[in-house]
Amino acid sequence: MTIPLFLIPLFAGLVAHALKPVFSKQMRNEQATILDPRPRYGGMPSAHMAFVSSLVMVVGLEAGYRSTLFAVAVAIFILVLDEAVRLRVFLSRYGIAILRLLRRLPDQEQRDLPPIEHRMGHSLPEVLGGLVVGVAVTLGLLLLEVWL
Repeated sequence: MTIPLFLIPLFAGLVAHALKPVFSKQMRNEQATILDPRPRYGGMPSAHMAFVSSLVMVVGLEAGYRSTLFAVAVAIFILVLDEAVRLRVFLSRYGIAILRLLRRLPDQEQRDLPPIEHRMGHSLPEVLGGLVVGVAVTLGLLLLEVWL
């Protein structure tokens, strides 16, 4: 049985999403509420990093580590890493500032506005956790394919 290579990074990202409630107390407390079922950003492990680390491994193993495709995959990896850690932290700061301004409004006006997300960035352990999940899932699926 041959696993289509494009499915491996997708599966790694899904595994990381499935692990979030296990590792992240905040995700369990906030995401599971019936009143506010919106998906949350951040959390352990980073699904983005799991996806992109798996993608880099698959491309490196399939096309070779000296290939142009691998160079493109590494560039995407760096962009996603920057977005996960740095860019989202800036967005979180804006969310916190907006929430502070909204608290000055009367209660009724606050209820009429949509909820504002303020935790969007990943911590370094969350990013490293996503990296580990991506590598582990990729290696596991590739070894499973060899054994079958």
